[in-house]
Amino acid sequence: MPHDDLVWIKPSVTRADDARRWADGLDLALPSEALKVLGVSSRQCVDGWPVPVEPVPQLERYVHALRLRAAFTDVAPTSSRLPFSYHLLPSFVRDMVAHAIGRWKFRQVRQWAKFPCWPLDLSADFLADLAGLDNRVSVRGRTPVLLTHDLDSAEGVTNFLKHFTDLEERAGARSHNFVVPCGYPLDAAKLREIVARGHKIGVHGYDHSNKTPFADGQTRKERLDSGLRALQPFQAEGYRAPSLLRTETLLQNLAGRYRFDSSIPTSGGLFPIPNNGCASARPFLIGGLWELPLSLPRDGSLRFLGYSPAQILQLWKEGSLKISQSGGIVVLLTHCERRFSGNPKMLRIYEEFLEFVAASEQFVFSSSDEIIAAAEAKQGVASQAA
Repeated sequence: MPHDDLVWIKPSVTRADDARRWADGLDLALPSEALKVLGVSSRQCVDGWPVPVEPVPQLERYVHALRLRAAFTDVAPTSSRLPFSYHLLPSFVRDMVAHAIGRWKFRQVRQWAKFPCWPLDLSADFLADLAGLDNRVSVRGRTPVLLTHDLDSAEGVTNFLKHFTDLEERAGARSHNFVVPCGYPLDAAKLREIVARGHKIGVHGYDHSNKTPFADGQTRKERLDSGLRALQPFQAEGYRAPSLLRTETLLQNLAGRYRFDSSIPTSGGLFPIPNNGCASARPFLIGGLWELPLSLPRDGSLRFLGYSPAQILQLWKEGSLKISQSGGIVVLLTHCERRFSGNPKMLRIYEEFLEFVAASEQFVFSSSDEIIAAAEAKQGVASQAA
């Protein structure tokens, strides 16, 4: 896709039986070149744009490019450029800085969320629907919900087993837990217990120093191999980049090692860098690697921006309903450390979210395997990743 400007539109979808009804009145961004195909020449916001009745296959070539337009974080942030791991800084110092930045920027959303917009942007999915691509995904006829945790520390592993497992299992759910393989001493007994209870282990980078995506090729491959090797005894599946820092080269390296990645948010918001994400809540392939987008805003970003637990719960519920209407998947990332979601107030709203999903006929708790199988069947492709 040419590096042209994006044009913000508000579609008007009036027919009740139109599968694109979910997009009616939403703020969505489309490439101006794609809009020219549709006969729209304006570069200004188009309000109430009437959606064409028939699919426009010529738009298909713009869909993947729109997903990848802001999908990579190619500029290394300060945490990656330090001569030591930023995790050596006390957590209260890191949190203090993040809270200060978040509260300062909270009222400047239009500056740091130009595209994808915050807190949810489904522009690429709308463009796929306009092109007539059938890439919606469901599991057993419902919207799949994938619960994930980033276990950044030994505390996170302990808290997951102590506070989260019972909540999830009572709701009929099992989660996918991304463990930092070389950042703290691994407790093999606890990781085996996680697997024995039906939850899954994934690989969360190498040591959470945020250096792997920006390392030279040989160093990056060595870190990826070491991380995977450390967690192979626990049937590790899938990868998530620490701090969601990901480059195109990193994902290319993942393709020979993993079946899927889940590092690209639908709308990344302010962190790790502004204006990052894929503007899609549907699984898609990058080379031979499946990407399962983080479709709901994650707990850390929301806390740093100053959202209260009640506001976070409401945002998760509203986002899940909109994603369900659009044919996407609900992927939630929480951290189990006390400073994030492993405290009484956040655990309470996490339990309420689980109950909300379990009580609804729209949703079904799913695994990464189920979602990928459904995506492969729907899109008529087979995963080329190992």
